Amino acid sequence: MEARMSVKVLIFGSIADRLGKREYCLDAGEAMTVADVIAAVGCGDCESLLLAVNQEQISDMELPVHDGDEVALMPPFSGG
Repeated sequence: MEARMSVKVLIFGSIADRLGKREYCLDAGEAMTVADVIAAVGCGDCESLLLAVNQEQISDMELPVHDGDEVALMPPFSGG
């Protein structure tokens, strides 16, 4: 039997406005990377994303995600 995994995706700011959704629950039957998650929610063409996995900022799009992980997609922040 194939193992299933579930990944929670949180989307913020202008990215959420563009996609029309602030949260996704992805169910997958195979291993996924952060890049796979981004493509699955329809944000493969988003530029300059800030990324976090389990509330820890990351830069490696090939980082594997695991069952129960939370991936956050954020636009760049500006201001001061």
